[in-house]
Amino acid sequence: MIAKNLYTVIYIAAALICVCISVYLSYWGYYSHLQELTFLFAALIGILLFGSDLLIRHMKIAQKSLVFPLLFFTLVAAFSGASNFNFLYTNFMQEDIAQRTVREQFDIFREDLTQTRRTLLSRPAYQQVSGSRAELQAELENLRDQLNDPLRPGCGERCRAHIRNIHEMLGGAPTDLAIPDPGAGEAVVNTWYENFSNAVLADFERRATRGSYTAIRAVVHQIDQLLVQYSDPDGALRAELAGRPAALIRGEGLQLISELRQYSVEIARQANAVVPADEPIQHRPITSDLDKIGEIPVSFKDGFVDRPNAGVTIVSLFVAVFVDLAPVLFALVLFNAKITSNNVRPGQRQRRSGGRVAT
Repeated sequence: MIAKNLYTVIYIAAALICVCISVYLSYWGYYSHLQELTFLFAALIGILLFGSDLLIRHMKIAQKSLVFPLLFFTLVAAFSGASNFNFLYTNFMQEDIAQRTVREQFDIFREDLTQTRRTLLSRPAYQQVSGSRAELQAELENLRDQLNDPLRPGCGERCRAHIRNIHEMLGGAPTDLAIPDPGAGEAVVNTWYENFSNAVLADFERRATRGSYTAIRAVVHQIDQLLVQYSDPDGALRAELAGRPAALIRGEGLQLISELRQYSVEIARQANAVVPADEPIQHRPITSDLDKIGEIPVSFKDGFVDRPNAGVTIVSLFVAVFVDLAPVLFALVLFNAKITSNNVRPGQRQRRSGGRVAT
């Protein structure tokens, strides 16, 4: 009798532990699907699992058919096992899945922005102004070299020729600053050159705003900033997950992907505003299933179809099935008529109470 009670206590304790583990796994495994209803559904699964375990124990002791109890247990365990695997696999692989997705979307984002940058810089309007600016910069450099000629400091005839060239390129004199005479001091020359070059470039930029050059340059500048900002996908992912460790399991997705999507759409919109309508710039959509991480179909597809890590799939499946199946196997092994019945001597008939075998 003592052994019988001890076996029963051990079995119930083991079954409760397994059911509690399964309920926890089922809660997180179904969270992205059921949200507020997850607790009730996980509790229902736990009650049905524990009830099935006790029913199988009772039928085993009574030596009755286990077909229907096992069928019912299989049905409940299917729902439980799917969620258990979902949570375990997601917990093991969420960063790996997120890393693969983020890298892929970063590649798309950077390739599209780089191609857009190349397209904008090749526009005739930009090429023309850019070429003129380069020529203007070259004239300013020649002017500075002439001003600082150690053998002939100040602004002589050659220096004034460079100034006339600059005026012609701008379509007129940008300023009435007095030109330093030959032999002027270095400080005077340098101050004049700084003021003159600033005035020249400011006038050039003011004239350039009449076309699409300034708008193109603004978009290109923004693209350059984004390419620097989003150059390290792994670092960006680590930075976001550091403050949201359970975000993927909850199905919240990544703010990082949303940012890439918004910037890609915005850059394409701005670029299309400065290119001909018959030559539109198109960016590939930035999409991902990261907001679906934690959903059962995604876990099963990644684990059994894509199979990035077979070891994790096997371990997750084994643990998911074991916590539900262990109590059943324990009952089938532990409980039988010989162990659980009263001790009966050979040749004696088993005692009956109320027409039923006392167990």
